[in-house]
Amino acid sequence: MKIHRSNIRSRLTGWYVLFLSVILLAHMIVAVSLLSWHLKNQLFHDEIQDLETVEGLLYFDAAGKLLLNEDYHGHPQSKQVLERFMEVLAPNGAVLYRNERLGSLDLGSEPQGSEGQNGYDETTAQLRNGTPVLFVSHVHIMNSRPLLLRVGYSLAPLHATVEETAGIFLLTFPFAVGLAAFAGYHLARQALDPLARMSEQADVITAKQLDQRLPVENAHDELGRMAQVLNRLLTRLEDSFSQLHRFTSDVSHELRTPLAAIRSVGEVGLQNERSPGEYREIIGSMLEEVARLTDMVETLLIISRAEAGQFQLHATQFALSELVEESADLVQILAEEKDQKLSMNLQEKAQVVADRALLRLAIVNILHNAVRYSPDRTPIEVSLSSLAGTTSEQRWVEFDVIDSGPGIPKEEQAKVFERFYRTDKARSREQGGAGLGLAIAKWAVEINGGHIGVQTTDGGSCRFFIQLPVLQSS
Repeated sequence: MKIHRSNIRSRLTGWYVLFLSVILLAHMIVAVSLLSWHLKNQLFHDEIQDLETVEGLLYFDAAGKLLLNEDYHGHPQSKQVLERFMEVLAPNGAVLYRNERLGSLDLGSEPQGSEGQNGYDETTAQLRNGTPVLFVSHVHIMNSRPLLLRVGYSLAPLHATVEETAGIFLLTFPFAVGLAAFAGYHLARQALDPLARMSEQADVITAKQLDQRLPVENAHDELGRMAQVLNRLLTRLEDSFSQLHRFTSDVSHELRTPLAAIRSVGEVGLQNERSPGEYREIIGSMLEEVARLTDMVETLLIISRAEAGQFQLHATQFALSELVEESADLVQILAEEKDQKLSMNLQEKAQVVADRALLRLAIVNILHNAVRYSPDRTPIEVSLSSLAGTTSEQRWVEFDVIDSGPGIPKEEQAKVFERFYRTDKARSREQGGAGLGLAIAKWAVEINGGHIGVQTTDGGSCRFFIQLPVLQSS
């Protein structure tokens, strides 16, 4: 069965009223049935007591006629005596006695062979005048003669009581259902009011108002927990929109610079006639900007594919020290140009399982970052060391690079791994780069199950580190 209403409140009220009506009807049927059974059972026990009383009042007169001592009418229960139906039968079915109330009517059918012989038999019958009766049969031995006694009472008062009770139930049923509907509707409205307020608040939240949150009236009920979940979703959306806005702004800014440089160099080069050598120099400058632009676009494509889950790792087993030496050789030329010395301490020969190409990209970016922002003729320390894990079976290897640069303020250290982020001192545009190297390094390390971070040393320079789980020998 489906109940169609315009809103949840009405549907809840409808279902509540429907189920309550079914429960009330079932209760009425059970209550009336129990009342009928109880009254009938009580009537049966009263008849047994009355029959036992009658057994002591029966006697035969001098002519052998069976009579009932009428003096018993003075007893306080005389009303029951006057209302009873009574007959006494011989074993052959002959009527020996009928009280005045029964008259010429038969109390039941012809006696059965075992009727009343094994206790008190209960029978429901209907007299010829239409009166429903419940009578009890019992065999009584009197003067060595077996007599079948039948004592019964009309069921009309019992039926009247049951019908009256059922009538009261039916009469009050609409009022009970109406009151339940009224109370149920208001309870549903009160219970769903927080949901209505949440929907009103959610309706006004737009992409420019993601800082707003849904009201949480009770954090411990279902609606409160749902509001908290939606608020956490809004927080994630706000962070994503902020990051997207910042990313779009940074990309626009970063793309504008090389494009403007290419245009400026080209326009200046076309203003006057120049020699072939000068044109080659102009084209070379333009190609440098194009190469920078190409690198940045390729890096952005790598990050985009990674965030979309389209990047597949190719993990292999290798010694991290070999990869660090290989990466150091790539930046050695840049270090020699600035007369810098790479001090290597690679005694740790731990084996790791990772994507070698991605990890090399991260290590090269860290080393290149140290060379770029360290002053000329300064040392750069590169080392590998072993770290204990959280359990006795777990072990990590740490790659450290300590440069001689200007350092990074503590409040900005958590931001250096964000895309396009530069600190005022150490990430200026004049030193080149698009601010994507550390972002790529962070992604490459974390996707291989490692950690990356930065600290400022006591001397004011930077210490970048990469931690990776070590392959345990079986």
